[in-house]
Amino acid sequence: MVATSPHPFRPSVTLHEPATLLTDCLLALLGGSLTYRLHHGISPGNTAARWWVVALFVMSISATVGGSYHGFGLNFPAPLAAFWWKSVLILVCTTGFCMGVSLIREIVPPERQHLWHRCAIAKFILSVAWVIADPRFFYGLLDYALAMVAWAVAALVYRRSWSGWVLAAVGLSAVAGWVQQGRWGISGHFNHNDVYHIIQALALIGFYRAGRLFSGMGVNPGNTR
Repeated sequence: MVATSPHPFRPSVTLHEPATLLTDCLLALLGGSLTYRLHHGISPGNTAARWWVVALFVMSISATVGGSYHGFGLNFPAPLAAFWWKSVLILVCTTGFCMGVSLIREIVPPERQHLWHRCAIAKFILSVAWVIADPRFFYGLLDYALAMVAWAVAALVYRRSWSGWVLAAVGLSAVAGWVQQGRWGISGHFNHNDVYHIIQALALIGFYRAGRLFSGMGVNPGNTR
């Protein structure tokens, strides 16, 4: 006679890091909402703003994928979880790439944009190869940070109508990155990643406000303050 268990085995899914999943989802929803509003608030010919729309959209997708990884990734086999996490990092690098192309379209004269586009593509390929080989969040964050530094320098040099919003957003993003890398959490239930998402949400609003002021005309003294 074969003994049977009164509780047959059922595969279960455990929710890990619920606060991180929640804050990532809120960041994704905010990013999606701002993407929609910016998309419908700019002219079709404004390529700088169009690339900014793509950057915000990819950022919201990366928050969705990253949140789902933090919430459920540990339930899956290690190779799948590793692929999942690398996808998050690649999306972060893609956001940095889109921000870089947007900057090129905003401040570089059209006849010189081709060379800078090649540089942006080379940086993107190198960053993706790097995070695949060494999938630490720091390296994805570094690629994203380089794009923001470029925007901050442009804001200080060109002093355009969007400069204040860009500097505010970059400053908030720097604080968010410092909190994340320093692992400054509020408690065991609201860790450094959660605080990072909250601060980054405020930065996202600043980036959205900046995008509404882009001219997409390259170097245009008439758009300076």
